[in-house]
Amino acid sequence: MDRRIKYIETKWSYSLAYVIGIITTDGNLSPDGRHINITSKDLEMVQNVKDILHLSNTFSRKARGGSTDKKYYVLQFGSKNFYAFLLSIGLTPAKSKTIRKVQVPDKFFSDFLRGCIDGDGSINESRHPESKHAQLRLSLTSASRTFLEWMLKNVRRIYNIRGGWITKLDKKSTQILRFGKSDSIQILKAMYANSRRYALQRKLAVAEKYLGE
Repeated sequence: MDRRIKYIETKWSYSLAYVIGIITTDGNLSPDGRHINITSKDLEMVQNVKDILHLSNTFSRKARGGSTDKKYYVLQFGSKNFYAFLLSIGLTPAKSKTIRKVQVPDKFFSDFLRGCIDGDGSINESRHPESKHAQLRLSLTSASRTFLEWMLKNVRRIYNIRGGWITKLDKKSTQILRFGKSDSIQILKAMYANSRRYALQRKLAVAEKYLGE
């Protein structure tokens, strides 16, 4: 595994905000003060991070949950300046339950949100059992309710919507933030307005059905 230390540009941009969203949800900061890990089932996601940050690091594979099937891709890279930047905006080691908010400029919030949704979120379609009308739910999961409350507050403020709610998954510490169809469509339009180059294609494929509405 390549562990070379690299300087990474931390000037805010749409693509950097997307990476920050991925690290916020699927990333991990090592206690050593320099290494960052991103783990995902989606090779596309870790490849996007590698491209955006201009990394030469190779991927490794790992298993989870007692399984021997190494179906997760792991990207680890070292950057003291980037690690310090992540700390300065609110990320910390072992952040899953302690993260409260991330200091993202409003201009780049939509791309940050797209990274979060690609990481620990979903864009789900279904049919109402009686009316058969199409239903759409945009959701984001986290072990930190405080973080989801902050996300909900910002989504309402930036996109001028009133909906959205947070619930706790049964018998788990995980919380989930959800939005109804009309709010989801409005949020999706903002999420993909600046860029569709860096996005999980399987989630974009669902979103594209509604971006013209």
